[in-house]
Amino acid sequence: MTAVLVVLALAGCGQTVAAPSPVVTAEVRTDASCLEPDVLDALGLELDASLRTAAPEAATRGLPPEDFVADTALVCDRGETLRDSAGRWWAVTETRLEGDLSPLVGVVTRTPAACGVGVVAQVWLVDAMGAAVLLPRDAVCAGEEVEVALGDLEVVDRTERPVALAQPVTAQAPGS
Repeated sequence: MTAVLVVLALAGCGQTVAAPSPVVTAEVRTDASCLEPDVLDALGLELDASLRTAAPEAATRGLPPEDFVADTALVCDRGETLRDSAGRWWAVTETRLEGDLSPLVGVVTRTPAACGVGVVAQVWLVDAMGAAVLLPRDAVCAGEEVEVALGDLEVVDRTERPVALAQPVTAQAPGS
């Protein structure tokens, strides 16, 4: 009877504790992109059908291989909305950062913290020859340490990329 009450009490807590996921080594790719399907999914976006011909294949996320030497970081985050003749688009901001990446690599290669329910920026590490690894979804959830490590890097490029048409332009009849 006591065991049943304990189980019922635990079931009523509403929180589940996930088992730690095994450490996976990331697939090394030559096409780091914020339009990668899993990156967009983590940002709560889906690539518009009109843009899917340029979409890269899904990458295997994980930690960088031991011999991987990161030269830059590509941070993908939800961007501002963009407007063109088709209408208003949701966008992704791609920010390329340079500098001493060792503090960032040190933080993200430790056991990642749980992110919770919010949208969290996604990070690629890129070497000097363009090879890249997509870090685990929760890699940047280690709080202030990651913010400091990213803040110490120099922004060398920032680009807004349209992702999904949020509000199409409606056609109006002539004279209306």
